[in-house]
Amino acid sequence: MKSFSKWTIAEVEEQFNLRQCKQHELLSQWLNLDGTAPVTPEVEHLLAAFRANLIDHVWDWNEWELKGKFIFPLLAAVNFDEEQYQSFIEREISVEIEEDVLSGKVDFFVAYGRRYPKRPYFFIHEFKREHEASGDPLGQLLVTMVAAQKLNNDGKPIYGCYVMGRLWFFVILEGQDYATSLAYDATKDDINEIFIMLKKAKGIIEELIVLP
Repeated sequence: MKSFSKWTIAEVEEQFNLRQCKQHELLSQWLNLDGTAPVTPEVEHLLAAFRANLIDHVWDWNEWELKGKFIFPLLAAVNFDEEQYQSFIEREISVEIEEDVLSGKVDFFVAYGRRYPKRPYFFIHEFKREHEASGDPLGQLLVTMVAAQKLNNDGKPIYGCYVMGRLWFFVILEGQDYATSLAYDATKDDINEIFIMLKKAKGIIEELIVLP
């Protein structure tokens, strides 16, 4: 099979019999911020600085500048590195499917395991410039999530998001059903919601690890 970067959403749906859902309970639970604690003043100040930098440069940054100057500092503030799970950058995932191999490098993912990824559950894949973006970011993220689903082989959902400049889209894959959020704009107050949802992803990962 071709690498993750070559897939489109239409091809992923057809190859793996996936169905897009307009509503999905797990995605709704993830995006629902009722009852969640607001960001602290210190974090709010940090996010405001990230947002100001993004506003100034989002149209000009290439993909590596977007990663290094905005996305990775934001992820570092969330801190996905804990005792039972770690974040991994530019690692390859490979799984055999029907006597063929589905593989590719992943921009960022969080997996159970300390020194190497054992079971990946959350992906942030395909950081694209806001304009002149190549490929199909949803298709490329989703085929990565399919690979993780088949690699884990535990029936648990896979979470992820993809980024296009200032816009963040959150995605859930459960069985053959997937759903995506509307866009969250990191140059607006949405950045606080993005941060909180990334924090919620940590709690989701911890639940997935301990569930039988």
